[in-house]
Amino acid sequence: MSQTSGPLTHWLQNQSLVRFSSGTTELEQVAYSNTVITPWVGPRLEVKKQCNLAVATLGQSLTYLIEIINTGNITATVRVVDSLSAETALLPNSVLRDGSPLPGISPERGLPPAEIAPGATLRYHFQVVVLRIPTGLKLLNQAQVNYEFKTSEGRTVSGVERSNTVEVSMVSSRLEVSLQADRGQTFAGDIILYTVVVSNPGFMAATRAQVTIALPQGVVFIPASVVVNEMFAPQVTPDSGIELGDIEPGSSIRIQYRVQVVGGSDTHGISSIAVLKYISAGKQETVYSNEVTLDVVQPRIAVVKSVIPATATWGDIVRYHITVSNESSYAVDATLSDVMPTGMTFVEGSLGWNGVKRPGSNLIRGVNLGTLTARAVLNIQFEAKLAERDETVPDHFRYVNHARLMYTFRLPDSRTVQRMITSNEAVVELKTPVIQAYVQVLPTLVEQGGTVTFQVRVMNTGNLPARVQLGEILPKGAKWLGQATGQIQWSIPEYSTPRYLHVGELEPGTERNISYVAQLSSEQTGTLQGALTAMYTYEWNGHKRAGESRSNEYSIIVEYGEE
Repeated sequence: MSQTSGPLTHWLQNQSLVRFSSGTTELEQVAYSNTVITPWVGPRLEVKKQCNLAVATLGQSLTYLIEIINTGNITATVRVVDSLSAETALLPNSVLRDGSPLPGISPERGLPPAEIAPGATLRYHFQVVVLRIPTGLKLLNQAQVNYEFKTSEGRTVSGVERSNTVEVSMVSSRLEVSLQADRGQTFAGDIILYTVVVSNPGFMAATRAQVTIALPQGVVFIPASVVVNEMFAPQVTPDSGIELGDIEPGSSIRIQYRVQVVGGSDTHGISSIAVLKYISAGKQETVYSNEVTLDVVQPRIAVVKSVIPATATWGDIVRYHITVSNESSYAVDATLSDVMPTGMTFVEGSLGWNGVKRPGSNLIRGVNLGTLTARAVLNIQFEAKLAERDETVPDHFRYVNHARLMYTFRLPDSRTVQRMITSNEAVVELKTPVIQAYVQVLPTLVEQGGTVTFQVRVMNTGNLPARVQLGEILPKGAKWLGQATGQIQWSIPEYSTPRYLHVGELEPGTERNISYVAQLSSEQTGTLQGALTAMYTYEWNGHKRAGESRSNEYSIIVEYGEE
């Protein structure tokens, strides 16, 4: 049977022959029949397969091309089946037919039927990834094409064609590296243990292996925490590279290290990846591990404190306002406390939140706020009273305090975490005059009935002006003789002894110096001690206030005088 070209493209020629011998001769003779020419009708398929790589390594992707050519004279319907090697896996949605994608299709289950006309070519592409090193270090793959067509008589004829076998050689010294953390959820302050495993699943040794793990933002390395194959390596840090040396076939190395979480939020994780470098066949190779991401659970709790009024004087009541808000998606259990500064007291029964009074609650002892759900806000109010009069003036005339919120929250892995945060400072400025008097008596040793000079300095170290007068200006029994020197002039009748001396109004930061002479009683002896009293008045918010202070003590020694 032979095939020749003709008007119908394909012809089958057939001729019979008969071999015979006659009785007249012993020679064999041949007789030929006529030639019968039959047109040949059908597809003629040629299947070719190739791969983009002849040599591959573990984890590498391969692209296969299946090409089907119809050199016949009738259209065929073809269905391609390609059983992938067990060491490979199809990359999803990688199948193309003549450049058009076939999403969700797998050559192992069979590609969708397609028609191929005479003289046409069909091309299929698909990609696989190498999962394991095959025995013998070779990947073998062959495609099968099932086809069928209809004859002119209406019969359906089917057949099978197979491609050539494609062989891909594998490099066996490809190392594998994996990274994992001991937990997936974490919080600021938590300690995380990372484990890196480097293995050689091939048949050749790798040399000069080194693994490096860059420390992501949000964590700090705990010094001396690196352990390599159960041996401590205190001088090693993961971000500077950990030398592993040679790794023999079938062996693995286990590396562990610890970090502390110092940042992050509930919307951004902390991701790490290990990078392995080694020498194989004189060439440096680089392998990347899987990415490990820590979910940082950190509720965003805010405590804001304010006070009204911001300025007050002795005996005034101020009102504090505290806003506690949970700006995250995590619920927390919270307790609020607020310690009053020295010179202020909590007003019992004044505490309330969200408009509801909480009698019996006291922020100094702490108040349980219950559970703050996600996006919840609490508005807390209470009152405090300044002391009626206190010898101790706060530093810089400021009462400063802040609220503290202790809260707990639970991680998805069932661990419970406690946190404490502090609000901003709430400041109440104390408005008050601070009057101080200092007295010195000269001489300090006199005889009975002698005279002494009082030198007095009066200062206002506060922040409000005040009108001041001095009392107890003379020892008992002493007489006023007159003014010596000073910034103030008094009109005191002769032979009169005043009970008070008016200093006048003292502005903040000013002082007055006065001096006067007194005659001591002729009947007193021994030591005379005394102190001046500074009495003052001032105005605040339209109300008149009063106060007083004592000077230092003076001493006068009075000797018995001989006549």
